[in-house]
Amino acid sequence: MMNRLCFLLLFNTLVFQNSYSQEQKSDLKLWYNQPAKKWLEALPIGNGRLGAMAFGGVETAQLQLNEESIWAGAPENPYPKNIKSNYKEYQRLNLEGKYDEAAAFGKKYLAASPTSIRSYEPLGNVFLKFNHGDSATNYKRELNIENGINTVTYTIGENKYRRQTFISSAYDVIFYQFEVLEGNATSCEVHFEREKDIKQAVINNNTISITGQIYDDPEGYDDNAGGSGKGGYHLKFASDVKVITSSGEVSEGLNNSLQIKDAKKFTLIIGAATNYNLALLNFDDSVDANKIVHETIKNASDITFEAAKNKHIPTFSELMNRVEFNLGDFTEDTIPTDIRLKNINEGNSHPYLNVLFFQYGRYLLASSAAFKAKLPANLQGIWSNEMWAAWEADFHLNINLQMNYWPADVTNLSETFVPLTNYMERLAEAGKITADKFIGSKGWVAHHVANPYGRTTPSGSTIGSQVANGYSFPLAGAWISLSLWRHYQYTKKIDYLKKNYPIIEGATQFILDFLIENKKGELVTSPSYSPENRYIDPETGKHYTNTVASTIDIEIINDMFSTCLEAEKILGINHLSDKIKKALPKLPEIKIGKDGTIQEWYYDYEDVDPAHRHVSHLYALYPSDQFAPSNTNYFNAAKKTIDKRLESGGGQTGWSRAWTINFYARLLDGNTALHHANELLKHQVSPNLFDLIGRRVFQIDGNLGTTAGIAEMLMQSYEKETIRLLPALPDSWDKGSISGLIARGNFEIAMNWEHNKLTSFTIKSNDKNSISVIYNDKKWDLDFEVNETKIMEVE
Repeated sequence: MMNRLCFLLLFNTLVFQNSYSQEQKSDLKLWYNQPAKKWLEALPIGNGRLGAMAFGGVETAQLQLNEESIWAGAPENPYPKNIKSNYKEYQRLNLEGKYDEAAAFGKKYLAASPTSIRSYEPLGNVFLKFNHGDSATNYKRELNIENGINTVTYTIGENKYRRQTFISSAYDVIFYQFEVLEGNATSCEVHFEREKDIKQAVINNNTISITGQIYDDPEGYDDNAGGSGKGGYHLKFASDVKVITSSGEVSEGLNNSLQIKDAKKFTLIIGAATNYNLALLNFDDSVDANKIVHETIKNASDITFEAAKNKHIPTFSELMNRVEFNLGDFTEDTIPTDIRLKNINEGNSHPYLNVLFFQYGRYLLASSAAFKAKLPANLQGIWSNEMWAAWEADFHLNINLQMNYWPADVTNLSETFVPLTNYMERLAEAGKITADKFIGSKGWVAHHVANPYGRTTPSGSTIGSQVANGYSFPLAGAWISLSLWRHYQYTKKIDYLKKNYPIIEGATQFILDFLIENKKGELVTSPSYSPENRYIDPETGKHYTNTVASTIDIEIINDMFSTCLEAEKILGINHLSDKIKKALPKLPEIKIGKDGTIQEWYYDYEDVDPAHRHVSHLYALYPSDQFAPSNTNYFNAAKKTIDKRLESGGGQTGWSRAWTINFYARLLDGNTALHHANELLKHQVSPNLFDLIGRRVFQIDGNLGTTAGIAEMLMQSYEKETIRLLPALPDSWDKGSISGLIARGNFEIAMNWEHNKLTSFTIKSNDKNSISVIYNDKKWDLDFEVNETKIMEVE
């Protein structure tokens, strides 16, 4: 094979020069020829901690604001009376197959108020009302996702205007600049609005100072029938909106507004702070949010807008430009984003939209979980405009938070794991109390809903949901802890593994204590469920959620056990290895049902909803590595499983469609994977490319899951010491290049292809390492020194 290759070694430097990136690269932008009328048309910016949605209105401009820690509620982990004995009885009833009796028992003896949590909330809105009218021509608003800057330009009569907005990580504030490019000065009124819980005042004639404290009325609205927690005064927050101008006058206006008169240029600086303390998983009265925000605004006021922008661009662009992806000639993007979406709905697809959506996912993850972020990205990242968000915009642990981080390492954004890891450390500590109270375990447990206040007990919007979806999935914490192991697999940072192995160990210890022996001598989970799905009991015909040993449970446990064994071998310890080796052979096998699909439950039950959005029994296909192509029976059964789900009408939520893309990428079926990527763009995104549940609810997981899926189509590294190049390349992506993808083992990858064939690839190893690279029937066994690069030309 070597005589068919041109083999070149480079040391200590990495050159990724894609075939098209230099001569055909264009700025990646979302852009429109009209302002946003709705929130799902506005454009998101963020620095991890602060977020804003820019509407770009002409006469009235709006910035809808968020701060990551503004959550209603307070720390609450409700435990019912006699939890340990009653939980043991609930386990017994499920183990004996008395599911109806178990569900009734759980509702009576395990349900505890509050069954749920309170919601993530917006900070508020800044409105700017200009006196120049709204008869604009040459209007354009855009979001440059390479540098994180929102720009609006327009003309009114002989006057030309520009607005620019970005969120600085260096100064931790929002910068907004209005300027007259040509023509006369204008005037503007600035005011701040929030539905509740604030006081405002104008200070120094140039700053709106907002002081807030969330108040939850004990008798007020509650989105959850089972209750969302005690009322009263909770988290405190503050915000300042300061105007700086050298070409006009600023003064206090009516109703705590600011009046800007006869200005050709002015800058708004917006800051926010809260008294949330991650170390406590609670708000902290010793933290003065007002003092923090005043000091932050003061520091940011010492720099000009241009200087702040010049500092912002290289910082933001460094993350975004790590990955370059091209699928053709996009020298000039001449089609507005909303028109591109309309075109794909009419059957006129263009791969540029796939590239844009892929990079937009990276942009959203970076903007909501990197830079100044202290908390992980929630169900909406950081962008939410509802006082009570759908599903509270919580940390949903039965796939959604996990999906948020699927693209993090592979698309070269490993920094986003810092807030997730820090949060997991605290959540695991909180979960130790729950594990002890439930079953006397020395490990830790979290159920399917968590929040910044450390909720680890079962949660649900009703008593029934608290039992069915909460109590029945005690492996949610284990699943999210596997994200930390995957991060280690990519980075190979031994210090990270040493520091965070206790999280994985604790989740595994809980599993060992939780497993219970059935009549066959197998170790099974009881209670158990397959996330949010139901089955039909063949004996009674009734529909149930709770069961024993659902397939996803066994798949997760397989991963936890293998992870612990490998981690302890790496670290030279033996805390759980002996116990795992005894338990592992007693786990039930994953079964293939009579129709040739992977069984979702321990028994071959019939689905209540054959098109269910969760395909949990294919966890072993993705994100796990248990159903590799070499595992022929399971691999083929997995394909039948997802085909059956979709033939029944599945994939009708954005995040479920995104999961489907990853499934087909793992099944090495690029054309079908691309079909679902395009179906998502047709039916499940808003005009600003936000992933949707239904037609109105934004969930960021669909965006991020799709980005991971596209990466998986182009490169896979889940098989041991193996990298597959272009494993699921669609026919229509016949020519392209990508650089900057990261493979497990700490390798950086670049590739070029033409006529659907790989022409060259580049690999840099950041460690001394060996790897097998596979492309179709070709295989290269490569050895690397530290920071060595190999460039391979494929004939």
